[in-house]
Amino acid sequence: MKALDLLKMPLHLLALAGKAKSFVGNPLIGSPWLNQHGLHRQRIALADRTAWARRRRLGRVLSADEREAYARDGFVIKRDFLPAELFARLRDEAAAHVSEAREMRQGRAVTRRVTLDLADAAQLPGCVAAANDPRLDRLMRYVAAHDAVPLMYLQIIVVDPGRGEQDPQTVLHRDTFHSIAKSWLFLHDVGEDDGPFMYVPGSHRLSERLRAWEHAQSLSAATAANVYHARGSFRMPPEDLEGLGLGPAIKVVVAANTLVVADTHGFHARSVSPQRTVRMEIYGTLRGNPYGLGFGVDPLSWPGIRSRRADLLDQAADLAARYGLIGASWPKVSARRMDSPEVD
Repeated sequence: MKALDLLKMPLHLLALAGKAKSFVGNPLIGSPWLNQHGLHRQRIALADRTAWARRRRLGRVLSADEREAYARDGFVIKRDFLPAELFARLRDEAAAHVSEAREMRQGRAVTRRVTLDLADAAQLPGCVAAANDPRLDRLMRYVAAHDAVPLMYLQIIVVDPGRGEQDPQTVLHRDTFHSIAKSWLFLHDVGEDDGPFMYVPGSHRLSERLRAWEHAQSLSAATAANVYHARGSFRMPPEDLEGLGLGPAIKVVVAANTLVVADTHGFHARSVSPQRTVRMEIYGTLRGNPYGLGFGVDPLSWPGIRSRRADLLDQAADLAARYGLIGASWPKVSARRMDSPEVD
């Protein structure tokens, strides 16, 4: 163990009570000895129990069909989410929007985002209204098992199969060891060859076989060759799914105006696209402390913060990156139409 890790030991210990997941970033989380004696197994089991306990309250405002779809599959699909006329206006508004954005490149894929905070309503009124739709908000809170405000963005994904290495998001994986809600309101049809979202139905449920698999991964994750695996976003070889009692991943092929809300604790990926694609969607994410009560104080909902929550968190990430507290934040890129395939 490094000397710096010893000095930071109180922080490493405190992190066990939260959403910290990196097996290389925290010597306690990554300790083979502690995990052999059940540390990771207990963390995931407690996170799972508390999440389902919180959902009993959060689910009261959902329909039985929505609750059953999540329990069975790990995701909920809502087709024709917005009235047709409203959706058409929203899509035109999103495509014509010219703005600086933040971009992240991962292999062949570039993801571009602009915030959809309430403060952005003057420029993107339809998009902001859709992003703050109460039906979407309720589903996000239920799937995340966290009664808090989601972060919402207008997102564009540009994929060029002829450029760079394969996108790491195309490998089956789970984002972390506890429930996270992510949502996509697709502004265009997403076909078989458009890089659709893939999900292994039922992989969000913590079966005994999945507990054993997670335990086995925890013993060697700190030295894994795959950097994402080592950081706690476990990769899943497709050939291992059957041994865990799971079926194959399914492609979520959808028409425009379809909302998908998924628990990305389950195994998922972006399908490999054989052609150049530009996909636009309203994207949301909600991730909270897996061990909290889930009904406490949510600073992002405070007056003066809620209206700019995503932008403020982006600025905080910039500051943290500047002082070396985190890796690089998403850089800003020059203004362009949001549906432009050009990337910096």
